[in-house]
Amino acid sequence: MLNLNWELTYTTSLFHPILALTGMLQNGKKFDSSRDRNKPFKFRIGKQEVIKGFEEGAAQMSLGQRAKLTCTPDVAYGATGHPGVIPPNATLIFDVELLNLE
Repeated sequence: MLNLNWELTYTTSLFHPILALTGMLQNGKKFDSSRDRNKPFKFRIGKQEVIKGFEEGAAQMSLGQRAKLTCTPDVAYGATGHPGVIPPNATLIFDVELLNLE
């Protein structure tokens, strides 16, 4: 009998998710949409290029999956918000589809 021991190790920061997304406030007001721009959204996992809740949610998705990500203020923009776009202490809702990985 052959007995193999191995360990898979990788760095998630190597992944570049390519997504179609629409971001909304809880009241349904849209603040961003890659779909409206006809340009997929791409970022690097582990590089703090997006809010924590969005990164954590996207990192758990499977290729081709569409999901609703709800990001509470503690994993979004917090008490500061994003002036002119995201009010303070806002919960954000994202309709996200993982189109590809690089």
